[in-house]
Formats: sequence, C-alpha cells, structure tokens
Amino acid sequence: MDGLSRDSYKFLAELRANNNRTWFMENKDRAEELLLAPARELVVEEGELLRKIRPDIIADPRTDRSIYRLNRDTRFSRDKTPYKEHLAVWWWEGGQGRLECPGFYFHFMPDGWGWSIGCYRFSESGLAGWRSALLDKKKGAAFRRIVEEMEKNGINFSQPELKRSPAGFDPAHPMARWLRHKGFYTWNEEPGHPDELFEDGRAEFLFDHFKLGFKLHEWLVRYTQ
Repeated sequence: MDGLSRDSYKFLAELRANNNRTWFMENKDRAEELLLAPARELVVEEGELLRKIRPDIIADPRTDRSIYRLNRDTRFSRDKTPYKEHLAVWWWEGGQGRLECPGFYFHFMPDGWGWSIGCYRFSESGLAGWRSALLDKKKGAAFRRIVEEMEKNGINFSQPELKRSPAGFDPAHPMARWLRHKGFYTWNEEPGHPDELFEDGRAEFLFDHFKLGFKLHEWLVRYTQ
C-alpha cells in the first residue's frame, strides 16, 4: 500500500461500527496496511518539507511519537470504546514534552479530516513564557497581528480553558482574551476526503495548509520553549 487510500477511511468506518478488541485483532494486519504504514510514510515526507522552513522540526515515525496510538486510554473516560476512530499524526519543535511543544497536526476520520497548528498544552515554564510574551508590548502586538490575519483567512482557534483571567491578571487587559488559554492552537476540520490526500502530492497539500500558521508556530517556539 502506497500512502493513504479510500480504503483507509473505509477501514475507519468499519472500526467505528465494530469498535471492540475481537474485531480489531482479527483486522490488525489491515490496520497496519491501511493506516499505520501510510502514516509512517507521511511523517517522513511531511517532515522533510517542514524542515526546509523549520530545520529543528521532529518527525519521528513511531507510535507515541509522531503517530498517535489507535488504542484509547479508557481508565478515566466515560467512553469505554477501546479504539480511536481516526488516525492522528504530529510534527513538533521545542525542548519540552512533545505535546507541550508547538507543532503541526493532521487527523483522518471516516467522514472527514482535520489539521491544526500550535501547542496543545503549555508546560509550566511554557505557560509563564506565554503570559509574559502576551503582556509585553511588542511581543503581544506581534501575536495579535498574527492571529487577526489568520482569522481573516478563516482559521479557527481553540477555546480558552479558563472561564476568567488567571489570578493576578487584569480581566480588562487588552490581552485578557488569550491570557485565559493554557494551550493555544488552530482547529480546522473539513468534511469529506479531497483527492489530494490520496495522491503523491499529499505532503505538499498538507504543507499548503500548515504554512498558513508558520508565523504563529515561530512565535510560540520563541516564547514558550
């Protein structure tokens, strides 16, 4: 199998309808062929493109590195289905834990796909850097310009985790909207599966989406890592 195919999302649809260990183990070889092998290929191809702009991007085609596990941790979840019904891939940059670093994300579902740029959750030092940079006149203004430009291009952003400004921060501050975040990233999902995802240029197709957030990525790396 060479890259993602329409059989890849059909497999995910089957998994959605048969989300149990017995079915998955009987179809484990298909999961490898239709999802994991193409994901490893994409990690490498996209990593090569991203490193032309950001040489320190990490593209590690292993499970729990750039490739998210298909099995779910159900210990603290009400949803006890054992497997994720999407394929997810991550490229990141920085010195914190991989999910505490800014990066580029792609996921693939039975009925659509999505992409994201940013940091899912800041480390303790990253959160301090985030807040300090937002409150700095020049750094904060640069961030605001980046976000406003992206919003004009139809980019959606994550919602803040805090309902109110953190303790010690003025709720009327011009940057209060963003100070309530404990991580910050874009979030865009598209219905269907464009032909470009199944062609040789799939990495370039994703790159064209990711480049819309290069300025945000650079800002986050500079001030949260």
